[in-house]
Amino acid sequence: MSYIECKIPPFPILIKGGYAIFEKGAKHFKRVFTVFDLIYVKSGELFITEDNIPYTIKAGQYIILVPGFEHFGHKDCQVKTEYYWLHFMMPNNYELVEAGIENWAEIYVEEGDFIHPATYRFCLPCVGEIENVTFVETIFDNLTKINHQTSDFQLRQQLYFQEFLIHLQKEACKIPTAAKRVVEETVKYVQEHYKEEVKMEAIANALHFHPDYITRCMQKIIGITPNMYLNQYRVNQAKRLLATTDEKVASISKEVGILDSTYFSKLFKRIEGISPLEYRNVIHRKDRRG
Repeated sequence: MSYIECKIPPFPILIKGGYAIFEKGAKHFKRVFTVFDLIYVKSGELFITEDNIPYTIKAGQYIILVPGFEHFGHKDCQVKTEYYWLHFMMPNNYELVEAGIENWAEIYVEEGDFIHPATYRFCLPCVGEIENVTFVETIFDNLTKINHQTSDFQLRQQLYFQEFLIHLQKEACKIPTAAKRVVEETVKYVQEHYKEEVKMEAIANALHFHPDYITRCMQKIIGITPNMYLNQYRVNQAKRLLATTDEKVASISKEVGILDSTYFSKLFKRIEGISPLEYRNVIHRKDRRG
């Protein structure tokens, strides 16, 4: 199965959406489209071929038809078939890949700063089955039934569309509930205690789990160990202080829980690629230009 993958932002943009019916004996016409076409079947069955591959899309399932590939109905609908359709555009950097995202840790690509947004991977299966049908069909109803006379209807459509795509991403990337809770508690502990000496044994005692299990959960869900998260969180707090205060580096180092300022500077440079003072100078130069 193919997946559509891109980096966001920018987010995919909805062009137009609607609700339609194929009566028994009807089928989708042949065409090569210039934008993405998502079809979600509410009831019945839709028989459609894309790039010479036939698909049967049943109630509760969807297909995303890709620009440049010929698609057509290869068989008449056997029963009355209701469906929603969405035409949308993806960022120019999208690609078709053969493997999807297996866990949420793979979503995150690059952290943002004060003037650049964080970057994420966005990866959707071209064919899929919706788990929470009621939720998704409510979104489709809201999206297609917005009063076009209101001045904000186009903006509201984009918001519903984004909510729908995020839901698809979540369903395609399942997160183990128990492991997720462990990660949430670990993250909470680190954020509450990062100014202190944080040891793995202390986290394990607070959460009542073995250190190895906590580490496995962190690596599976967010892709890093508890210690790596602690270091990143401390550096992020240091970046905020460097940008908003005139405190010395040694003072900021202690403020974020690292008593050895030399080690702090090395850690900061390893994570950010520049020293704390260089980071402060870059931020201040940008502020002066702005």
